[in-house]
Amino acid sequence: MENLLFIMLTPWLVFVVLAVIACWLLKLARKRKGIALAFGVFVQMFTPDPMVEQTIKMVQVDKRVVKQKEVQGKGRKITE
Repeated sequence: MENLLFIMLTPWLVFVVLAVIACWLLKLARKRKGIALAFGVFVQMFTPDPMVEQTIKMVQVDKRVVKQKEVQGKGRKITE
């Protein structure tokens, strides 16, 4: 019986613990503490990206657009 109660409450306990951690990190982020930034960077680095191929294509397209703008900008400066 005690095992069943523990199993039933475990998801709620995990949710509460994660909510408390999120509130704590939010407070640190508002104070511009480095630990909140570091935590965000590590989470971003280690969580898998479900759309890796799309992300890579978007980055490649963005780089091309920036490169074209730089080339066009240099071309205008030369002719002026």
